[in-house]
Amino acid sequence: MRKKEKYQNEMSFEKAVNKLRELIGRGIILKNKKNGEEVRLSRRSIGKLLSNAAVAKSIANGFTRGQHYAAASDIDNLFVNSIKILTQPDKYKNLDIVAMHRFIAPLFGSNKVYITVKEAKEQGKRIYTIELIEMRKLEGILEEAKLNSANFPHF
Repeated sequence: MRKKEKYQNEMSFEKAVNKLRELIGRGIILKNKKNGEEVRLSRRSIGKLLSNAAVAKSIANGFTRGQHYAAASDIDNLFVNSIKILTQPDKYKNLDIVAMHRFIAPLFGSNKVYITVKEAKEQGKRIYTIELIEMRKLEGILEEAKLNSANFPHF
């Protein structure tokens, strides 16, 4: 099955959890092909990736719960092939958080996955959460990152 079809199809919560736990079990460090940044996936990452709050954002954007789980379960490939668009301080001003990093990766059609990486003083950079989103809905985020459709990097 091609990647695009994988994200369009649905995956169960159980399959997504099992795939993510397998990644953690192998101790994988994810390295972004575009900028070389390295992040880890942790048990807490799994909870955040598959949380009702994360799923609700994707559903509000027109995707299904199963599509969210399919994308989350493939976070290793999505992060590796993503483009970093923004780094900002923690909005809650938590002193243990160095920064929040935002990445975008392609899904299918004009749909993207918006990946958040949390960088903490002690734990380093870890996958935090994802949101499935249409490119046209990213305009506000791109504007904040001083990017627009004309100068947005293409995959």
